[in-house]
Amino acid sequence: MASQTAGGTQQKRNEGIASYIGISAPETPRYLLTNNFLADYFEPSKEEDVYDFDTFTQRGTLYTEDEANQEPLKASFDLFLKRYLGEEAIREENRKLTENKHFYFPLIPEMLTDSTANLRHVLYRLQLLDPKFDFDAMQRKLDHYMFADVSGLNHILKILFQGKEHKTRYKNPEKREVTEEYWSMLEKGQRSRMLRLGQRLSGDLDTLLTHAYFLQLDFYRRYHYLSMLLTSYVIQYIVVRKDGTTGILCKGNPLDSRLGGMLHRACCNNYDNIRNLFPALLQDCYEQMTRKLVTGEDKRLHMMGRDGQVTVNNKTFEEFTAAVTGRGMRNHIPYEKLMQAFELKEGEQKPVPVEEFVLRYIDLTKTRRGSTLTKLSSTLTTSGKQIGMIYPRSNVRQKYFAMSENLAEFYVRLYLARAGRRYDYLDHFLEDLQKRYRIVIAKSAEGDRRLKEIKPRLSAQDFARNKAAFIDTLNSVSCLIKLSDSGYVVTLPERKGDFRLI
Repeated sequence: MASQTAGGTQQKRNEGIASYIGISAPETPRYLLTNNFLADYFEPSKEEDVYDFDTFTQRGTLYTEDEANQEPLKASFDLFLKRYLGEEAIREENRKLTENKHFYFPLIPEMLTDSTANLRHVLYRLQLLDPKFDFDAMQRKLDHYMFADVSGLNHILKILFQGKEHKTRYKNPEKREVTEEYWSMLEKGQRSRMLRLGQRLSGDLDTLLTHAYFLQLDFYRRYHYLSMLLTSYVIQYIVVRKDGTTGILCKGNPLDSRLGGMLHRACCNNYDNIRNLFPALLQDCYEQMTRKLVTGEDKRLHMMGRDGQVTVNNKTFEEFTAAVTGRGMRNHIPYEKLMQAFELKEGEQKPVPVEEFVLRYIDLTKTRRGSTLTKLSSTLTTSGKQIGMIYPRSNVRQKYFAMSENLAEFYVRLYLARAGRRYDYLDHFLEDLQKRYRIVIAKSAEGDRRLKEIKPRLSAQDFARNKAAFIDTLNSVSCLIKLSDSGYVVTLPERKGDFRLI
């Protein structure tokens, strides 16, 4: 991304809260998030191709002789393509995508299409934080993982894609000063945490891109697992950005009836605690921006309401808040609502401390559709839903983290690949989830430390029920082997039949 210039840097400074938090909204579905990540390494196609029956017949890579049934054949073939090229799945999960632009799974380099980068390339820049990160090696591994497979259905599709030179076009890494500017909002401790997180991301990516447990799978499962990994690290970014200790209290099963009562309340409180990162960061950012606009020795704002217009330091309320948020004058708030929220009296000037102004402004705007806080906070919820980690999937207020079957199998596969093993004890796997990803399922001293702020406090029996539910989750996806009443081994579904107890 060497094309980013000083002008682009200045534009980023003007993005206010997005620059301070590092993200502005979620990217959905996770397949587009993955394509955006790949677009940081490879040049997306400048010419947008449409892949359908007409295109392939015109190219001569598809030939039919049944003239009588040409139309139903065409409709059936196009439906097949929409399913297996990914367009159907992507549009089903993001109804806001432009109708005249097509998004596909990148089976060939020309199908790589980037979209709006609401996450502001946060995962890519986490990797670049590490001065020892080998960008070129990661680029080559991503290229091989994504585009080298010619087996199964992928082989048939690539016959249709003939007629062009399918060559991956490599990008240069982002300039160091651009990466440094992006992370300039971090304090020293936060930067250290992000550096370690970026190193873990690169380590997990290296495992996924090179180990047989992933490479031997077909394109769709490989792309699925890559998307799972990248989306899981969006959640990791949010948790690690919050502080150095908070853990993720995760139900061992999304809907197990044993996991109600105190455990359910603690899980909901844990989710709320992590999600509260966004209003806290929003408040910090707005306070910093507001203090830059304060004049006078008392360091307070001066507000007045008169003749249907509220002013702040002699600027209209809209002009002042636009300068604070960096978003321009967008949402108009009625005069009466402003007068009531800030307790103003007609024609009287009122001094307002910065902290009070910011809190009341956030409270005024937080419930508005499309508000900054709503978009930011939805990043956690949306990312969690995408990988089966946050429930319920409906728009209820109380949510919690849980380990779905899909997510559990992914973490088992990644753990065994990273450890270079076919089997390992369940307790070792649980320890790794806790140590590497802050995911707490079973009781331990380390888990208690990570959850010390979460109420109600859970008993050993609560954790035992949670672990039992997780055992059922693992068993349902054939990732578990029972040795005894209390001894279990985790493995891959395809390896379970090979296990021999020695």
